[in-house]
Amino acid sequence: MNRRLLAGRILPFVFLLSSIGLCFGENTELAGVYPLIYFGRVLLADSTRLELRHVGMLSPVAPMVAEDAAGRIWGRIEPRHLAALDPGNGEMVARVRLPHKSGIFLITKAGRAYIAHGSPRQERFSISLVDIRREALLEELKGMVGWPVELAEAAGFVYVVALGVLKSDPMEMRLYQISEETGRVQEVLASAETGYSWKLAASGGLLYLGYLPSEDNLGSGRVGVRDARTFRLLRGWDSSPGPLRGLYARDSQVMLFCQAAGGKTDLLIQDYLLSSAARVRILEGPAALVLGVRGARMV
Repeated sequence: MNRRLLAGRILPFVFLLSSIGLCFGENTELAGVYPLIYFGRVLLADSTRLELRHVGMLSPVAPMVAEDAAGRIWGRIEPRHLAALDPGNGEMVARVRLPHKSGIFLITKAGRAYIAHGSPRQERFSISLVDIRREALLEELKGMVGWPVELAEAAGFVYVVALGVLKSDPMEMRLYQISEETGRVQEVLASAETGYSWKLAASGGLLYLGYLPSEDNLGSGRVGVRDARTFRLLRGWDSSPGPLRGLYARDSQVMLFCQAAGGKTDLLIQDYLLSSAARVRILEGPAALVLGVRGARMV
């Protein structure tokens, strides 16, 4: 498919720009440019120019991409390889072999990648730890149960949400905490509550754990605000006007996406403890993923 035609077709699904009152070798997020992947095509969503730019190719089954501090875009290139693209010329500039097939992953501020290895058919999963500056596999963290579905970084820890996969396992969801300093893994929360999926967001020293109701659940969902270092619950919030479908945290603000009538979305903007009166913005469709926020513009 023609690159310009491809970008034009998916542009309406990528740019969700709202006034919310809030190049290789250079981090593109600072310029309001965010990477994403679409069936193997790596794109940069530019919130200033309101355009998508095709910058290279990765595996067509790569679930996601992430950018490091040097502006390289990392993602799956082969079943057992994580690779980096130079968005300036589309060339592969780094490659790291992994012990298993790569899935979701996270690049931390310390320059390490946490890559989850798992399957909906397997009882346990592991996480590979890669130093992306030295392009070297450091270790594989094992012993976690379930299917890893989400990762988030907060206050020197990486948090992992895992979904229960065995009928014999009463725990539907588990949350693991990994110390970036020591590599210690501990389970900090488990729940047998059905009808919800967990969604993470993090900002500063706070971790937000959202309970998103399934389509057949009549509840609206809720959010727990926790100290990311101690995991102590600081506040609970359950005032969603409709089914909670997503959350995003940045600086001192939290954005909550709630399903509204007519296929629209209520975007609620609150303070870091979800204690203020929410400012509401009406979005014309469902929001799938927040790529980033720069100034008063969200992508």
